[in-house]
Amino acid sequence: MLMFQLMPGLLYVIVLTAVFTVLLVSLTAASLLSQARAIVRRRYLGSVVSRRNVYKVAKLRPILATPTALLLQVKDVETNRLLTTFKRPATMRLYEQCFYIKPYFTSGAYLIRVNDIDNVSTASNALVVTFVHEDRVIVLQCRAPHISKWRDSLRWLVSNHK
Repeated sequence: MLMFQLMPGLLYVIVLTAVFTVLLVSLTAASLLSQARAIVRRRYLGSVVSRRNVYKVAKLRPILATPTALLLQVKDVETNRLLTTFKRPATMRLYEQCFYIKPYFTSGAYLIRVNDIDNVSTASNALVVTFVHEDRVIVLQCRAPHISKWRDSLRWLVSNHK
């Protein structure tokens, strides 16, 4: 009789232990993957993404701004390597000299000079910005409201700076 009373409690302990173990392993794996991507991103992008970029644009007045963007991916074209781990909500701003995108819950931001931008297009309702950094072709994809307005404004700035 005592054994039957003990079984449900023991089963709950085993199930809870298994759930917490799976959560711990998956969160650890996600954290290690994010750290590895950050190291790769630092090697490929250098100063394009940094904490100082937030302070560089603090006093500038944006041409366009939206707090509701989504950073889809940053990719090195030559090696076909993704430099981001997952999609992140972000804020986007466009200045006369640069394009700025800062993912939420991070200290760093992407700051791309307009002179470095090669191509601006849209693909499947996303803004695709192709730029060159240290002889590497990098593609940044993001989604935002009024994507055609962003595309046209970026194209206009790029054509005026080249």
